[in-house]
Amino acid sequence: MSFRSPAYRELILGLIGRDVKTRYKQSVLGYAWAVLYPLATALIFSIVGQIILRQKTGGLPYPVFAYFGLLYWNLFSSGLTAATESLVGHLNLITKVYFPREVFPIAAVLSKLVDFGFGLVGLLPLLLFFRVAPGPWILLSIPIALIVVLLATGWGMLLACANLYFRDVRHLVGIVLSLWGFLVPNIYPLHQVPREWQSLYLLNPVAALTEAGRRLAFPQTGWLRAIDPEQGNLHSLWPYLGNALAVALISLVVGFVVFKHNEPHFAEYI
Repeated sequence: MSFRSPAYRELILGLIGRDVKTRYKQSVLGYAWAVLYPLATALIFSIVGQIILRQKTGGLPYPVFAYFGLLYWNLFSSGLTAATESLVGHLNLITKVYFPREVFPIAAVLSKLVDFGFGLVGLLPLLLFFRVAPGPWILLSIPIALIVVLLATGWGMLLACANLYFRDVRHLVGIVLSLWGFLVPNIYPLHQVPREWQSLYLLNPVAALTEAGRRLAFPQTGWLRAIDPEQGNLHSLWPYLGNALAVALISLVVGFVVFKHNEPHFAEYI
């Protein structure tokens, strides 16, 4: 079964649909949780960042600043977590029927893209409430999200293999992601990172993608120029966006190769 096979695509779509339905099954609020989770997190960030730490985001309201960035972070972190546990969560299918096992981490990450879409819809009430109009380049938030998906899928394949062999991996992933979340500019703006450390900071692909997505979506508010005139454009981020894309593509290729190399041995660890 190849990537171009209709059966392959149907299998992935079926797994995505099942994952999304199972996630919100017997939930009172249902799909609204895809909006409420980042909204609640953005509210907490606003209280901590704006009221307690007195962070400044210029003309961009802090809840919008945090919420929009969290959409990218949640897509990456939840996708990576789901991909890590995807093989262990489908042991019954792995032992019964043969089909390409990579469909599990791929579908696990892509299902989180559905939540990202709901999250973008949930952004509308915030924009109306704070009277913020996004720029036309907000449409590029979708390609940036796809780079995040590639990144999470590549690393997810590697971690799915590791988690099948050593079940401690999923716990380590949770700890690492908890720490990693503080290295993404959501609770604080990028200008708060010391200038001499910013180049190193933006080598973090998730940080670069999040910052680029936010600048593309809200360029006309002048929120970055109000804080730091040198950070008010996207041009300075191009090298880091290129790095993020390169890391995502390399991770996807390496993850796939390692996954397929280990696939014949999966049954031995079930």
